[in-house]
Amino acid sequence: MRPDRWRAAPCARRDRGAIFIESLVAAAIVAMILATTFHVIADGAARARVTEQRRMALLVAQSTLATVGTALPVASGENTGVSGDMAWTVDISPYSDESGASTVGALWRVAVSVRPRAGGRNLIALQTLRLGPEG
Repeated sequence: MRPDRWRAAPCARRDRGAIFIESLVAAAIVAMILATTFHVIADGAARARVTEQRRMALLVAQSTLATVGTALPVASGENTGVSGDMAWTVDISPYSDESGASTVGALWRVAVSVRPRAGGRNLIALQTLRLGPEG
């Protein structure tokens, strides 16, 4: 037997074109998968940043609310301040209902809102009632 007989036959020109087209399609599919993966990762990172910002705003709101009655007097008005990258506002107003006056003091509505220091909309708003002096 001749050794030439065992050698693979060269690809026909038509076959080489099909292989090129298949390679292009495979590369396009891989590119779409990579683009989708990048989009998912970027979206996840953005959501994580927003969640962390809201968590920090909640901590600031809770700690600011805890200071009402000690560091912040229970009196009608608005107080503002800054804590780290967050700006907070405390709005205190008399709470009225039909139950009438109390012998232990008055109820006050306390609302705390927190937004980014750089500006923007409120991230967190908390409300509660506090017992305080008559207004």
